[in-house]
Parts: sequence; C-alpha cells; structure tokens
Amino acid sequence: MVTKYTSSVILFIFIFYSCQNLKQVDNVLDKSAYLDTVSSVIPILHLSGNHYENGYQHGALLKNEISELIGLWKTDIESNYKIHANDFIKTFLDSTNYISAIKKWSPNLFDEIKGISDGSGIEFNTIFAFQLIDEMWTNSRLIEFPHHCTSVGVNNFKKDRSSNIIAQNIDIPPFYHGYEVLLDIKINNSRKLVTTFAGYLGSNGLNNSIGITCNSLMDLKSSKDGLPVCCVVRSVLDRNTFEEAEQFIREIKHASGQNYIIGSYEYVKSFECASDTVTEFWPDSTYNYTYHANSALTNTSYHPSFIEYVKNVFNSTPDAISFGDSRLKLMETRIKNNQSINISTIESVLSEKPICNDNTWVFTIMEFNKNYSLLKIKPNNPDTIEYLVLKIQQ
Repeated sequence: MVTKYTSSVILFIFIFYSCQNLKQVDNVLDKSAYLDTVSSVIPILHLSGNHYENGYQHGALLKNEISELIGLWKTDIESNYKIHANDFIKTFLDSTNYISAIKKWSPNLFDEIKGISDGSGIEFNTIFAFQLIDEMWTNSRLIEFPHHCTSVGVNNFKKDRSSNIIAQNIDIPPFYHGYEVLLDIKINNSRKLVTTFAGYLGSNGLNNSIGITCNSLMDLKSSKDGLPVCCVVRSVLDRNTFEEAEQFIREIKHASGQNYIIGSYEYVKSFECASDTVTEFWPDSTYNYTYHANSALTNTSYHPSFIEYVKNVFNSTPDAISFGDSRLKLMETRIKNNQSINISTIESVLSEKPICNDNTWVFTIMEFNKNYSLLKIKPNNPDTIEYLVLKIQQ
C-alpha cells in the first residue's frame, strides 16, 4: 500500500532528478554560444565547449532549421530512390559500418553527432545518416552526379613567399540552399571556421594554420566501413600542422572517393583519395598550383561500377578514355601559367560559368599568412555581393 509519505518521497525524487536533468541541459547550453543572423551575409553559429556540448548547442540553436532541412532531405531521398525515407535510412545504416571508423579515427565527432541529435530532438539514426551525404551518393550510384564542386590551390609561398590560397565553389542540390551556416568553434584554446548547413558537421573550413576543401570523385573505390567525408574534413581541422593533416589523410581508410586540397602558409597539396589508395595531383612540374573538379586525374583505383559503366557505354576502360570537364578546363585556362594569382584572381574565376552554376551553394576562399588564416565566404545569392571576411590570428 502506498502511503501519503511514500507518495511524497516518490514525488520528491521525481522532481529532484527532473531538476538535475534540466540542470544538465542548462549546463550544456550555459556557454558563450549564440547564433548571429544580423551582422553578416551568412548566419554564424558561435560554439564553445567540448564536442558533445558543441553538437548540442548546434542542434538546439538551429532546431527549426534542422527539422525543415531534414524534411526536404527525406523528400529528396524518396524522389531519387522510390522508397520511404525511413526505410532507406534503416537499410543504408544496416548495410554499412561507418560508426566503427568514426569511433576509431574521430571519436569526438561521434560525440558531436550525438549532441546534434539530442539538441535538435531528432533521433540519432536520422541525424547520423544526414552526415553521410557523399557516402549515400557513392553507394547508391546515382547516374547523374548530384553535385559538381570545383576547387583550386595556389602555392605562392613556394614562388615568392607570399600568402597561399585554397578555394572552392561548393555545389550541392538546391534544397540545401538557404540553410547555410558558418560554425565559429572555439575548443581547447583553438578556433576553427567551418562551412556547413544546419545539422551537418561540415563541408570545408580552416583553423589558425591549415584549411581544407573537397570534391567528390565517384569514379574511385569507396568502402562501407571507412571514415565519412564530413569526418575527414573536421578531423583535418583538429590537426595543428600541415604535416599532421597529410599524415591523417594518408593513413585512414576513406569511405568515399574524394579529392582534398589542403593548404597552409608554406604548403598546398591536392590528394585524390580512394578507399585503398591516395595520390597527389599537380597540373605541371612547377608545383605552384593545383585544381580539381569531379573526376580522378592521377588515381587509378577505380570503383568496380565505374569500370563496368565505361565498359558498357564506351566499350573501353577508364585508363583509355578521357572525360571532358568544362569547369576543369576553365580553371586550367585561368590558373595555369598565370604569373600572379591572388585573391582577386580566385574571386573572378569562381564567379564564371560553368564553375558558378545553379547548384553552386557558397563561394569559399582561404588565405594563409605568416600571422593569420583568413576566410572569405558568401552564398550564391544575387542579393549578396560582398564576401564576409573573418580572420584567425596565429
């Protein structure tokens, strides 16, 4: 029999633990975290704390945007794959093992993804699958490439000791447009700026010494138990030096074929990454610049489905056929043999068609100086003319 005294004790315990849980939530949010939507051309989400706390802040402060975007993402899944989105997510996650790779190579990012889930109130599997954009494209083998990013790296330091530059137009399906956000993350006495959209770990970015861009290479081998692209990007930005970043890129197992351009004050390199092979791409022997689009140029570790596609359509092999790319050709024309490549040069070429196209989501330019790293960013919006400029001191 439950007495009034017993009921009071139970009620007290319930209230006590409820208050404790609320206090824990408040503690997660009790940081210098805020969303700036007024003072810039792109919303800036200022985050601080450990990775879980940063994820929670991200999820809570962008809760509505994340919910809206995931709704659009699910609609896109159902349109492309003719299956209910929740069934697709379950089947996809059941047939892959990316979590083991994340826990091995980037355990803090697993905590951050969990934080985004808890903060947004969206169940973990959905938020986790939302991080696997490139991996879904790679494994589902859509006939039409879903985006067409273009990137460039310029090693001015090697030539005349001036600032190095890397840059990228990020091209993704239009339903992501309008949900862009810049993460300004301060953690462990370091700072990083990450280009992303609501609910996603990150597409590219920089810290005080290095930066990274990426382009999908769906012609290269992928793996169902490698490290996803968004985790590669964020993990590189957790490194302090170019050498550490390069070592990481070379030692991990990649989940998706991808080209990464990594830049610092002294170095710029382009890495074509298959699941089992990493190569460098340079247009010529000067090593003064590099650029990339969405086809492998040096790496021949081709995906079996790409080999089969070339055989069936062209009765040939990938090594024996050349795929023209108007974006790459334009970049080559504007960059190759150019004796003076500065930020103005890069701004101009990124704005030219077809490098700038209907899928272009944001323009990003990163400069690496002896004393600072600088990010210039703006969305592909006709109402936005000026770049937002942010600087991280060394």
